Amino acid sequence: MTVLEQITAGLSRGRQEYDRIMEQITTGDNHGADQSLYNMPEGSVLVHADNLEFMMSLLKEGYQGKFRTIYIDPPFFTKSKFNAAVVIKDGEGTKHRIRHLAFDDRFERSLECYIENMSVRLLLMRDLLADDGTLWIHLDWHSSHYIRLIMDELMGEKNFVNEIIWCYKSGGSGKKHFSRKHDTILVYGKKQKYYIDIPEEKSYNRGFKPYNFKGVREYCDDQGWYTLVNMKDVWNVDMVGRTSSERNGYATQKPLELMRRIIEAGSQEGDLTGDFFCGSGSFLEAAELAGRKWVGCDNEKLAVSLARKRLTSSGSDFNFLETEGDGIAERIGISVKESQPLENGGRLLKLAVTGFVPDIDIGYIQKNDRLHVENALREDPVQLLDYIMIDNDYDGQFICRNLTEEVAGDIVVIAPGRVRIKAVDVFGREYDGGII
Repeated sequence: MTVLEQITAGLSRGRQEYDRIMEQITTGDNHGADQSLYNMPEGSVLVHADNLEFMMSLLKEGYQGKFRTIYIDPPFFTKSKFNAAVVIKDGEGTKHRIRHLAFDDRFERSLECYIENMSVRLLLMRDLLADDGTLWIHLDWHSSHYIRLIMDELMGEKNFVNEIIWCYKSGGSGKKHFSRKHDTILVYGKKQKYYIDIPEEKSYNRGFKPYNFKGVREYCDDQGWYTLVNMKDVWNVDMVGRTSSERNGYATQKPLELMRRIIEAGSQEGDLTGDFFCGSGSFLEAAELAGRKWVGCDNEKLAVSLARKRLTSSGSDFNFLETEGDGIAERIGISVKESQPLENGGRLLKLAVTGFVPDIDIGYIQKNDRLHVENALREDPVQLLDYIMIDNDYDGQFICRNLTEEVAGDIVVIAPGRVRIKAVDVFGREYDGGII
């Protein structure tokens, strides 16, 4: 098939799947859809699920037209696998950077399959978007031209708002082409009357000298004289560098500054925003910092694990939903070292990790790094724990407790009721620690 034939076929199949989903929602036939994704709680929500199924549940719950801003950083159709990195220590205390598979962006190397997958999801996002809302789609040279055609068809070419070019310094060099140093963010409104707040930026005068034009307000800083103009569609924002405090090791992590610009331009404080390919949670954290309500979803265990950890560490108040049965039982040992009754009828517990048997798929680890992981599994498997999740009242609301070198071995919990324990390893795998 030619490129145009694959695009046409993929779009047609995507539309057919969307029509089938909407009929299913209208008739109330779930066909076995996971019920745990229904009955959305109040406040911000992070979800581990297939975004197609989750967006179906949102529409069924009445979220049509509720999102002021939706941003997605979907697969780019790179036909590649992407790695993340974690650090483990050997028996002598030497740290090693371990690379492992984060997600697979190959789509069976079929453009038709990619277009079908994206089309049906974009149609559902269109339905979730408010009438004055905007959809921001983050892509690069691999697929931005394909998706713009699809978006013109699905959203209407008159609803195109901007093609924002995000420029950065790292990556993309080669001897057979100019260095690829930018991504593309396509912006579409659901309708032609959409909300957007364009910030101002500095525009320096020629020679950095004052123009003294009548009616033009000018300013001066250490560099020279400038005026304030509406921000241009080319954004120079540094990537998350290797030494950045933001960096969490996820392959496609985006900088908070980039996310902040999108959130502040496309929404107001208190608005509902969404990211249905949320990765390690950059958009969600930026939305939280900007005072927006947010909903994030990803199907990758590692991505959701990193997002949950960073959001908890930043003090975010959010709910976490996932499909049942993801926890692996009887691989994490938790003992009660001390239990003290409290005046309110609760307990003060001191817990300790007594053992851990990780369920690691060595095939996902880079070959050169597998020996270090195998040694850690044999000599010190507990170091492969990333954090413990504690539900101190057995009500489904878990709080993350990071396990770092600075934290003492005891895990102190104030428990008004029964305590449910889960653990997450450095590769994002979850384990059920049982009920105390």
